[in-house]
Amino acid sequence: MADDSWKDARVREAEEALAVAVRTADEIIADAQRAVVASLPPAPSGRPEPPEDDQPPILHDAW
Repeated sequence: MADDSWKDARVREAEEALAVAVRTADEIIADAQRAVVASLPPAPSGRPEPPEDDQPPILHDAW
């Protein structure tokens, strides 16, 4: 229905309350996502550390 003339004050009030609740939920989700990202360890930069074993790499003989 494109015509909103059927809406009375109770319907408009309920729509406004729902809009506030959705906006609040979106803010809570965004805050939680920021908290999770902040608690993650920093991403490694550059090349990964080589393994600590004494064995040569598998492709050692190919060189």
